[in-house]
Amino acid sequence: MAYNLLSVEAVPAGVVARALAGVLGVAVRDVDVADADGDQEARDWEAAVLCTYDVLRGDVAWSLDVYAQDRVADQPPESEVAAALANAAGTTVLFPADEAPPSAYWAVTPDGTLARARLEPSDDDPPVFTVTVVEATRDTP
Repeated sequence: MAYNLLSVEAVPAGVVARALAGVLGVAVRDVDVADADGDQEARDWEAAVLCTYDVLRGDVAWSLDVYAQDRVADQPPESEVAAALANAAGTTVLFPADEAPPSAYWAVTPDGTLARARLEPSDDDPPVFTVTVVEATRDTP
């Protein structure tokens, strides 16, 4: 299962690994977290959970692509993974909404508050990402 997350602040790799291990029910040693621009040959490609992050510009700091291998028994919805990371990292985490892609997102805060967000990339290269609308909601994704 793949998860696509965006964090408002940069998160230490160890914090990401612990949060993903906890929510996906694997040992921390079974989570590989790496910078997309880093040494890919040093990665543990056999890890149960692979997380690759990219540094972004603007209102979001990191894009995290998480892949849980089929052998990972606990594969909760993206909303639960985002909430676990937000709580562990102490920062807001965005994840894509099912409707109105590519700019519609859900945002979850460290305390679990859920809001709708619209994220717009600029035409710059690389793009600058701006959260243009945030709307509190009682709906769940």
